[in-house]
Amino acid sequence: MKSKLVLAFLFVVNFLFGQELSLSYDELISLVLENNLTIKYYREKLNQSKLKEDEIFYSTLPQLKFSGRYSRLSEIEPFIIQLPFVPGSPSLRVYEPVEEQYFTRLSVEFPLFTGLRQVNSIKAQKKFVQASDDELKQITNETIFKAKELYLKLFLAYKSLSLIEANIQYLEEQKKNVEKFFENGLVQENDVLKIDIALNQAKVKFFEQQNLINSLNNALCLILNLDLQKKIIPSFNIEEKLKEDFPQSFSTENKPEISAIKNIIKANEYLKTSMYGSLYPNIFFNAGYDYAKPNPKFFPVKNEWKYSWDVNLVFQFTIWDWLLPINKANQIELQIKQNKYLLNQLIKKSEIEVSDLLNRIENEKQKKVLFEKEVIFTKENLRITENKFNQGLATSTDLLDANRQKVEAEIKLTESKINLILLREEYKKLCGTY
Repeated sequence: MKSKLVLAFLFVVNFLFGQELSLSYDELISLVLENNLTIKYYREKLNQSKLKEDEIFYSTLPQLKFSGRYSRLSEIEPFIIQLPFVPGSPSLRVYEPVEEQYFTRLSVEFPLFTGLRQVNSIKAQKKFVQASDDELKQITNETIFKAKELYLKLFLAYKSLSLIEANIQYLEEQKKNVEKFFENGLVQENDVLKIDIALNQAKVKFFEQQNLINSLNNALCLILNLDLQKKIIPSFNIEEKLKEDFPQSFSTENKPEISAIKNIIKANEYLKTSMYGSLYPNIFFNAGYDYAKPNPKFFPVKNEWKYSWDVNLVFQFTIWDWLLPINKANQIELQIKQNKYLLNQLIKKSEIEVSDLLNRIENEKQKKVLFEKEVIFTKENLRITENKFNQGLATSTDLLDANRQKVEAEIKLTESKINLILLREEYKKLCGTY
């Protein structure tokens, strides 16, 4: 019985620990690239675009085709000519019907000139492939940044939770001291109640922080495509992360969304040129080898297998089609203009975002320095207030205020460090350097 209980206990422990996932900063990125469904969707979209490029290219190569046909005809009278003016002359059978017909053809087709439409179509599709690749990079950047944002917020939530837990322990110890002071008549009952109120408020914050952790954990599991029961534990050194080099200077050329629009504009320019190619004549080469019974190219028709071959040079030219190619080219030209307007707008927006972000980063650096000083001041203030309180020179209100200021300062400092790391990651995203 005892062995069964031990095994059951070990199973429960393994299950609980198995639900925890200690995740480093680099492991987070690898997991996003490997598991995220949105990235997988755009990755397959890129593969589809590449296959489309292959399809267009292969359509310009010679094509080898084989065709066959079997026919069974109804009974047909033969075609007979009676020779005139010769009494008793024999009849001439011109055509002898063949009820079963077999026809096979092996042919080669190759476009010699199509007004450069195929060449420009290939160039256009190459640009569309590059645009799809840029789109994948953009989605990857945004997804990785979102995952990092949740990861850092989850790290901050755990740090805040540990500070709240430490604060609860501190208040519980102070409550014991105050209760002893109250028993000895050194403080009033109101001082004990103030400690109780502060302790209850700290416990409420503890449960609120747990709810926040659960919410952030679920959101991160959704991005990483993990079981929602998985408990992610961020594991990285915040001080080392702050020491990392700042990203390179901003350039719009590195932004995937800007590069994608440029490639789409270039692709549409090739398509417009391709539309004008429809105004030129088309020349095709065609050759074939026929093996048929009977072979219709031979006369008179005989019920026997015969082969023949042919070589053809086909010339096609559209005399009038209501200028449809020009109409399509004008439509594409309007799309090019729209994309250029969008490109200029996106460049301006990116420059404004980067300028604003750099300003926020500088401000956050200054705030971090101030919070570091505030933590030092509040710790020293709490130490002095504790000594005064133990000597009866300070009230419990002074002690609680000093402790609250220290806890808030520590949380603000951690929050400022996380914000600084997050702003740097956002700058990487804007620069397209992920």
